[in-house]
Amino acid sequence: MDKVITIFDAKTNLSKFIKQAKEGHPVYIGSFGKQEVVLMAAKPKKSKITFGTANGQFKYLDSSLEGNDLDIQKLFYGE
Repeated sequence: MDKVITIFDAKTNLSKFIKQAKEGHPVYIGSFGKQEVVLMAAKPKKSKITFGTANGQFKYLDSSLEGNDLDIQKLFYGE
């Protein structure tokens, strides 16, 4: 187990201990040599959205939905 630092020391040198935690070294904070909390880097959330993963996996239930509808084409293209 790593050395336990006091709350006073943690408040005084917070930026130093945050840098240490970001580098992958947890910082144990407590009193009387007993750890009470651990300061460690947070894991980044996955927020990447992937589009098109279901491409081609779904089929139309009704064959009348497939293909081109001439009335809709006339509305869009004015023919």
